[in-house]
Amino acid sequence: MAKSTDWMPTARTSVLTMCRKWLSYMTTGLRALWGIPESEFTLLEILFDTAEALLQKAQDETERTHVITAELQAAFKALTEKMRFFRDRYFKMPPLTEGDWAALGFKAKDPHPTPIPPPEGVPAASLSYPGGPSALTVHLGPMTGTRELNPGSDYGYAIYLGIMPQGGATLEQAASEKRYLMERPVDGKMLVHHRFTRRRREKLVFDAADAGMTAYVCCRYENGKGETGQWGPVVSAVIP
Repeated sequence: MAKSTDWMPTARTSVLTMCRKWLSYMTTGLRALWGIPESEFTLLEILFDTAEALLQKAQDETERTHVITAELQAAFKALTEKMRFFRDRYFKMPPLTEGDWAALGFKAKDPHPTPIPPPEGVPAASLSYPGGPSALTVHLGPMTGTRELNPGSDYGYAIYLGIMPQGGATLEQAASEKRYLMERPVDGKMLVHHRFTRRRREKLVFDAADAGMTAYVCCRYENGKGETGQWGPVVSAVIP
């Protein structure tokens, strides 16, 4: 499903309206100026004509069949993918002007975008057993007593993980690819394995050989620019 901030219309008729506007506006001279090959423009025309014809068929109850419905979905998928390609490849840079941008159906570009500040909140993690061997589930959210970050700040969770054998790792285990822990970590800096997620729940799957060892997890907020916030508390659980 498209995000609410996505520029692509959600209604099929609106997709056709936007594409029709593009085809009408992109004269031969503009296509040459913008570096659009004639073959790409012709393909966009064909995809538009196909999607429009199939939509008209699908709207006719006497014509609509399961085959037409499947073809319609495929046609609009192909058309929207090509439109996204056009926007990313040809529309995002000069020589397009602000007038061109508006004529193509896009909102005016903000010359002074709101900066995204580094995340300042503190997240917390908890661990549970989802069932089955060698797996734990990390539950993520704002630390109790702190305010959740604004979704507009483009943040996610940076999860750091370490595994410690009973009694601590040997030098050989600590130097292995898994970098087993020799001692209990006190903060996320001591955890070497890392993953990023925007979900509030993340499943961790371990090797069967790690069963009985202790998994340590610590997380912090991270935004789209890679800037991070404060470490949350370290939590642990025995790997089943």
